[in-house]
Amino acid sequence: MKQNLPVTTRHTAIPPGVTLVSKTDLKGVITYANEAFVEISGYTLDELLGRSHNIVRHPDMPPAAFEDMWRTLQSGKPWRGIVKNRCKDGGYYWVDACVVPITRHDQVIGYMSVRKHATAAAIDAAKGLYRAMAAGTFQPRARLPAWLGIRSGMRAGSLFVAFLMLAGGALGIGGLTLADDALTQLYQAQLQPVAAIGKIEARLSDSRATMLEIRLARREGVQGGAQEALDGQITKLRANRDEIHALLGQLTGMDAQVAQQKDLLTTALTRYTDDGLRLVERAAAHDDPVKVDQLVAQTVLPLEQAATAAAGGLRNALTVAARTAYDDTLDRNARIRHFAIAGIVFGLLVVALVGHMFIRGIVNPLNASIRRLNRIAQGDLQGEIDLSGTGESGQLNHAAAVMQLHLKVMIDEIALAARRIHRHCATLNIALYEVTEHSEEQHDRVYSAIRSLDAAVAETSDLSERAERLMHLAASVQGDGGLALAADTRELATATRLTAFGADEVAGAMRQVAELIVENRGEAQRAWQASEELKRTAVELNQLVDYFEPAKTAVAGGGGTGPGTAADTAIPPAHPAAQAQAVSPEPATTA
Repeated sequence: MKQNLPVTTRHTAIPPGVTLVSKTDLKGVITYANEAFVEISGYTLDELLGRSHNIVRHPDMPPAAFEDMWRTLQSGKPWRGIVKNRCKDGGYYWVDACVVPITRHDQVIGYMSVRKHATAAAIDAAKGLYRAMAAGTFQPRARLPAWLGIRSGMRAGSLFVAFLMLAGGALGIGGLTLADDALTQLYQAQLQPVAAIGKIEARLSDSRATMLEIRLARREGVQGGAQEALDGQITKLRANRDEIHALLGQLTGMDAQVAQQKDLLTTALTRYTDDGLRLVERAAAHDDPVKVDQLVAQTVLPLEQAATAAAGGLRNALTVAARTAYDDTLDRNARIRHFAIAGIVFGLLVVALVGHMFIRGIVNPLNASIRRLNRIAQGDLQGEIDLSGTGESGQLNHAAAVMQLHLKVMIDEIALAARRIHRHCATLNIALYEVTEHSEEQHDRVYSAIRSLDAAVAETSDLSERAERLMHLAASVQGDGGLALAADTRELATATRLTAFGADEVAGAMRQVAELIVENRGEAQRAWQASEELKRTAVELNQLVDYFEPAKTAVAGGGGTGPGTAADTAIPPAHPAAQAQAVSPEPATTA
């Protein structure tokens, strides 16, 4: 990077309200500089124009600051920062600089830098920042992503809401499906087997009661209708046996532990029906009460107890399995509930975070742009330049800032032109006044000469008349002397008359000169009036500028150009130089 040396410790303060403006082409070559920039920098305008803008770069400025500036400008955005510049004599001055692209037909054709007074707090912060940059310890502040805008935000928000709805729907529908499966499993794997076991136990009890009836009937002997009752009891035993086998077929779809208890029950019931009931039926059919009693007491009842115990074990296993399934369902529902709560909390946090980012990156800059545009509409171009925001609101904020700076520079240039017009008009008025004064003096001298000539013509005419009378008298004298006197007198009268005619012609020419002097004086007065009108126009321009800079007083204020003043008269005042100096003071710097 170019090092501008030498440097001194002389500090030049930028007064508040003074604006330094410069324009460059795309390569950074200066194409325009206002009077304030020329005066503060110490260079002449010719020394600045055509030179690279780094002619005012101070060695204390780190290269990273200008790299950030050019990176921002080349992306089409304005850049703002506190900058330390170098004067021609080696001194320095701090400015709050804002650099914006100059565009024509959506093409960047150059850059404009608008610099103003920097506060002490901003300068101290910039010094610390530049020290960190020079030491390599500077950490750039996190910025909002460039894609965060109104359109992208709406898209992302819609997608996120759709995702939350799908996730919530999946959780709800999935939870209901799992609940349906759990209820189906509970009904098919627990409730139906328990009901079947209850029926099996009922058939066992009914079979035991039927066998007791058979034993009682055999002890009393088979008489009359008792044989038909015995046949019915045997048929009942067979029906109970068949139903027990059918109920065993319903005990399906069980887990390993329950299936083991089911196998025990199946074995116990098979032995009960095959080794117990069939034998009792057979003995009862052969009318062998002793055998029936023996089988019931020694075989059927122990097998029935074993089958009942197996049925109880299977019921307990099914109860444990049902409890386990119930607990699993509760745990699964709790996990779904926790996941749903976590999803809701996550969604709320994301919405809050995105809302904060949206307000910070979109709403606040949009409101700032609205406030800036309102200030501009009210004629305030001195407001703070805010380049925050991203997306569409950031672009609007940047455009409003660029427009504000361009309007401010335009107003400054109009004010400068008005001051120049005012100053030159005052100078012209002084010159016109002097011309008028000289014309008055010449007019008086010419008229004095005309009066003298008129007196000479009158005397010459009188002398001519006397010479003619003398000539007539000489003609009446007889002799040569009278003739000679008459001739001399005639020549004198002729010369006197010619002299009178010549003086009269000179007097006429001088009268024409006097008339021309009067006409020139009138033209000078009209030119003076036109100059005064131009001065009033300059004052009106300054008043228009003051609308956009209410804190500044009009440069031409108090000049006395209203109705009834000397500006409205045909003849200038005694000496307008004093008025011109009072009307058009030239400031040291230009805003």
